[in-house]
Amino acid sequence: MNATRFGLILKVNDLDACRIFYRDLLQLGEPVLDSTFAVVFHLTEELALTLEKSAAGYLEHASAASTFSFAVPDLEAFACRLDDCGYPLEKDPIRIGIIEYRRGTDPEGNPFLVFQE
Repeated sequence: MNATRFGLILKVNDLDACRIFYRDLLQLGEPVLDSTFAVVFHLTEELALTLEKSAAGYLEHASAASTFSFAVPDLEAFACRLDDCGYPLEKDPIRIGIIEYRRGTDPEGNPFLVFQE
């Protein structure tokens, strides 16, 4: 596994549930590192997303100061897939500059914003 220049690390309690969510529902593909303590997805050549297992019961994901965003080719199909699996996107869009996002959360409440490519 090559190191990337930039990375985002999310601490999660249930690594297995989050692995499935990010790999299959967000369609990040197979992780480049998949262990019992961390899962690493290379998002681009220079950017990685790491899910790090944490036993800390005090993690408050939904109120975290950080949110990541990404684009999908078909926002409605993406929203339907998440909704069918019990992870609906918020209905009301969020506008930041010229981009309109929809907000979602992973199985532990980590927020993300998604927009149409």
